[in-house]
Amino acid sequence: MGTVAILGGSVVGAAAALQFARSGWQVSVVDAEFDRITDPDGTVEARPGAPHAVQAHGFMARAKVELATRLPDVVDALAAAGVTELPFAKMAPPHLHDGGRPGDDELAMLQSRRVTLDAVLAGILQREPGVRTVRAKATGLEIEDGAPPRVTGLGLATGDVVRADLVVDAGGRRSPVTGWLAAAGLAQPEIVDTCNVSYYGRHFRIRAGERPRLNSGFADIHEFPCHLQFMFLGDNDTAMIAICAESGDPLLKRVRHEDAYHAVLAANEAFRPWLDLLEPATPTFVLGALNNRMRSLVADGRPLVLGLHQAGDSLAMTNPTRGRGVAMGLCAVGRLHDLATAIGRDDVALATEYAAWQRDVLAVYYQEASTSDQTVGRKLRANILGDAAPANAPAVRLPDGHPVTSAQIEQASASDPDLFRLFLRALYLLDDDRVIASPAVADRVLRRLAEDPDSAANAPISPVRPWNGSVDRQALESLLAPYA
Repeated sequence: MGTVAILGGSVVGAAAALQFARSGWQVSVVDAEFDRITDPDGTVEARPGAPHAVQAHGFMARAKVELATRLPDVVDALAAAGVTELPFAKMAPPHLHDGGRPGDDELAMLQSRRVTLDAVLAGILQREPGVRTVRAKATGLEIEDGAPPRVTGLGLATGDVVRADLVVDAGGRRSPVTGWLAAAGLAQPEIVDTCNVSYYGRHFRIRAGERPRLNSGFADIHEFPCHLQFMFLGDNDTAMIAICAESGDPLLKRVRHEDAYHAVLAANEAFRPWLDLLEPATPTFVLGALNNRMRSLVADGRPLVLGLHQAGDSLAMTNPTRGRGVAMGLCAVGRLHDLATAIGRDDVALATEYAAWQRDVLAVYYQEASTSDQTVGRKLRANILGDAAPANAPAVRLPDGHPVTSAQIEQASASDPDLFRLFLRALYLLDDDRVIASPAVADRVLRRLAEDPDSAANAPISPVRPWNGSVDRQALESLLAPYA
């Protein structure tokens, strides 16, 4: 087939490398931190190239589908490493249980810490024929003049060059590639959506005992006036919690202290059954406010450069609140692999086809997540200031003038198991063709609402839970006063 150089050996880069290698490409993975990714004891510690890897991670169903379809041995290896699956039957509210449908297996979620997913993929990568790992820092792109210019490899700090027919930037949110392009006079198109939310994450071990039901299907989510609390279950009886706060909130910054963190969790009475089972396993990890961002290597229908493509956070970066990052990255490298294998050496066609997929599919998932993230930040800020808070962002994006709203779809799905599945498929990135926005779904929603106008009483899964005022600003000030 040819040669591929991949910048970044974490989840997205490793998945890309395995797919290209198994299709006959010779692959080089460049990552100076590769030895830290493969840490055999699964130590949870931040690394400079991916500081977010220690934060709470929820892996959308699309992530599991991409791995199971393209790299089934990875799913087997994850299971052997203690990663479990949360099936649809355990996420669906009891009143929607109907014995199952074909395709329900696609809605299963992986329950894993990010460090475990990284380590398992990296271990397989090291044993894969056709893949070599280059443990060195990449310092720049090798670019040949042309119209447009062509990227032919990666320069290394050692002075060596990794030459390749195709270069994939899977370097994550801190990827230097956009800066390298700018230094070469190539200004990359970029959308930046400000999101002023900071994350305080911590890992826990789960003690023996009866586990409560997760309140939001794949997660346990609680939303308060001035903060959000998320919990995802991990591998090997672990859990990950994130407390999300407005980035300029000095009061919530106190949860960096472990006792303050526990005090905020303990004040949440609805979470008490879970808290009684949790034993802290790490300190608190702080992740500052991240702007959502989507880039492109095609401008006005023309490639900016040939031979270079991006995937994962270097292409589309979102905040953790919707848990979409890994799934978006995996579906991007899957699409890139398929196109590159089918198109071959027509670099212009590859660039334009990949950009078209990004516009038609990935951008929709990005916009849903970004709108939600921005709304969360504005809500938290408004409640700190005592201003009117905005309404929740739509769970799914629909065309202007659509006959029904996202809220109506969610309401109707509360009493219709098949609508509920369609709603979940859209939430979990399994609806590339946007069936959720079809006339047939709109008609069914309207019929269901006419038949059962009170269906909202049985609320299904939503990206965020209703606001809970039990821990308001005054309560937080009292709780956190000892930690000033």
